[in-house]
Amino acid sequence: MTDIVELKRLLNDRALDVAEHLLPRGVLEGRDWCAGSTAGETGRSLKVCVKGAKAGVWSDFAEGGDSGDLLDLWCAVRGQPLAEALDDVRRFLGVERPSFERQPRTYRRPERPQCQAPKSAVLDYLTRERLISADAIRAFRIGEQGRTIVLPSVLPDGALAGVKYLGVDRSTEGRKVIRVEGGCEPVLFGWQAVSNANLRECTITEGEIDAMTAWDYGLPTPLSVPFGGGKGAKQQWLEAEYDRLAQFEVIYLALDCDSEGDAAAAEIARRLGEHRCRRVLLPHKDLNACRQANVSAEDIRRHFDSARTADPEELIRAGALADDVVDLFWPTSESRQGYRLPWRKAGDKLRFRPGELTIWTGGTGEGKSQVLSHAVVDMASQGARACIASLEMAPAMLLKRAVKQAGNNDRPTEARIREVMMWLDTWLLLFGQVGKAGVTRLIEVFEYARRRYGCDVFVVDSLMRLGVGSEDYEGQERAVFELVTWAVAKGVHVHLVAHARKSDRSNGQAGQVPGSEDVKGTSEIASNAANIIGVWRNRRLEDELRQMGEAAAAGDAVAEMKLRELEDKPPVVINVAKQRNGDWEGKIGLWFNTGSYQYRSANDDRSGLEYVA
Repeated sequence: MTDIVELKRLLNDRALDVAEHLLPRGVLEGRDWCAGSTAGETGRSLKVCVKGAKAGVWSDFAEGGDSGDLLDLWCAVRGQPLAEALDDVRRFLGVERPSFERQPRTYRRPERPQCQAPKSAVLDYLTRERLISADAIRAFRIGEQGRTIVLPSVLPDGALAGVKYLGVDRSTEGRKVIRVEGGCEPVLFGWQAVSNANLRECTITEGEIDAMTAWDYGLPTPLSVPFGGGKGAKQQWLEAEYDRLAQFEVIYLALDCDSEGDAAAAEIARRLGEHRCRRVLLPHKDLNACRQANVSAEDIRRHFDSARTADPEELIRAGALADDVVDLFWPTSESRQGYRLPWRKAGDKLRFRPGELTIWTGGTGEGKSQVLSHAVVDMASQGARACIASLEMAPAMLLKRAVKQAGNNDRPTEARIREVMMWLDTWLLLFGQVGKAGVTRLIEVFEYARRRYGCDVFVVDSLMRLGVGSEDYEGQERAVFELVTWAVAKGVHVHLVAHARKSDRSNGQAGQVPGSEDVKGTSEIASNAANIIGVWRNRRLEDELRQMGEAAAAGDAVAEMKLRELEDKPPVVINVAKQRNGDWEGKIGLWFNTGSYQYRSANDDRSGLEYVA
């Protein structure tokens, strides 16, 4: 799309070619193309930067300090108004002007209204009640018919396109009394007040009086939509004005600060280009209301300077994230996001942050679901609310394990079970289906749990129970992508259990802990995860511990010494193989308590944690 913004970029990319084309008698000196003036004679007074970050910027030091970009230079050298220069530039660049299909329509030109310059009721209303200056009234060619304001729409070529009549007095119902000449072309009001054809910025308001107020405030090229805010038919003027607005690089949308104004601004920006349009948020409903509230021109200019383009929601300016970046370098206890692992050895090295998906992987029987269960119980003590879809375990069996982990007890009394269950009930919900479940339905239930109960941690155990086969790579990718998309959109964390590929782990070395490449299925599973945690049981060590324990119990002193050595080795290892949003990856050794189903690191109390006092 070759609008003015794109043309300016294309010219800057060919700054040297443009300078040579416009000023053929100039010479290149370092980064500058030098000439005598915009008339093109030889000399050094006019310099055009043709290389580097400032390519396209020029200054004429001998002609009163004229300067600008290459479009300004084109207008100055060729003596053309901007609209004509843009067509010339397109021919030079070999690009087409923006165009669209227009429905052929016939409009009538109205007769010049029988009116006079405001002298009585209209003048009094505009100057005293609406605080419009006499200069603005003259510039916009406002007329008076008794107690009616005559508002002409005059095109840049002087042709009268339409007339609106606005009563000074309201109707008995308190509404404005408006009459419009029928059959006329819908165009913007205010072209008659534009004195410079080369202006590059304009202001679009939602009413003629607001346009005149903008003129009094000194705002750029004030124009008004003909039919007010809203969308659809109210913005039919865009078709007629599209070409005339093509010369504006910045279009300020100072429409009313209400729902109708927002709807109009959104449609105008979409049609004219979000990159050119900036929505102005005023301190009062509209510009004239600001004038009546004594808002200064300096304050209004600040609101215009702070106006932002109607960027897509997905596009974020870097500066808007300054606080977040500072927190990543120097986090405080309040700014740290996400939940930690239960073990002191892990500390803050890994955080399960909002908007992420973590893959827990390992072979069958390695304990990945059990480790994750302990981690979720600990997250609850940090303030998490969880919803678990354990598609491989009945809800009651899952809760039995959670009761052991939360209560740090293998055989709790009935009273203790009920006490722990009351604590679990404050933060835990279960997806009560075992077997296969479609990911769409699962997300629907998760979304309900998020909205009604405030859940922010979600567990899916496991991927292969989401109705996708082990060889259905497209289905796996689609399921994981849906979970990731939902987690990001809702700011929650999803933990997904995925089996590891079969491999030879018989040597019992911790180096065999599964990593990113060991997740079973398509590579897109690992690629879409923010974190990947592999879980591995050292079965050889477990066998040796059992053998040495039996021998020591029988009185074998050597076996007893060996047993103490073996007990210092962790029988479970987790491998943080990927952490996209963190700086640490590595392994942590864990010891498993068969009574409480809790895991402890070397830095933890081996007696376990009491999550329920």
